[in-house]
Amino acid sequence: MILGLRIALFSIELATAIWSHSLSLLAGAGHLFADLLTLGLTFIAAWVLQRQPLDRTAQTERRWKAWIGLINGISLGAIALLIALEAVKHLQTNESVASLPMLLVAGLSLAVNAFVVYLLYRHRDRDLNLRGVFLHGVADATSALSALVAASVMYWFDWLWADAAASLFVVLVISLSALSLMKSAWHLLWQDASRSSHEDTVN
Repeated sequence: MILGLRIALFSIELATAIWSHSLSLLAGAGHLFADLLTLGLTFIAAWVLQRQPLDRTAQTERRWKAWIGLINGISLGAIALLIALEAVKHLQTNESVASLPMLLVAGLSLAVNAFVVYLLYRHRDRDLNLRGVFLHGVADATSALSALVAASVMYWFDWLWADAAASLFVVLVISLSALSLMKSAWHLLWQDASRSSHEDTVN
């Protein structure tokens, strides 16, 4: 259900962002793409783990989760950098944005992401990947809210810089999510390496 909602929302956000020239919606779509990448890698990991010997599954699962979290964090960092560079260009040129479709899609995005966050809230501490999906949902809801505010400001006051400003706020949210995930993933990898080293020493 969550995967279907995110795929549909990604398609709508990306199409509307391209049509309306909204950088903040494009930022939201980029963040959703990283989300879908993480979910896809998680499904692949689950498929691989089903074919592992039982005595190796727990260790392999920890490694997969850590590497997926690390890849997720790095991809988010790259997306944040690209959006930041584009936002600076938009601030310099004040490119025209179709604010009404942006407003409608930002409202839809906020509603969908708030629902996803509600569904994931109870499971957020179960493992690193679920925590990552939950953090993505929170970041997506926050970016949707900022896009909604920017679209409202542009629609009523014609302040074109608001879209780029909202994009920079999304960059901040994405960067914080990326740092949190990379820190947690690195901690898991370090623990696994230390455990393996200790086992080799004992043996």
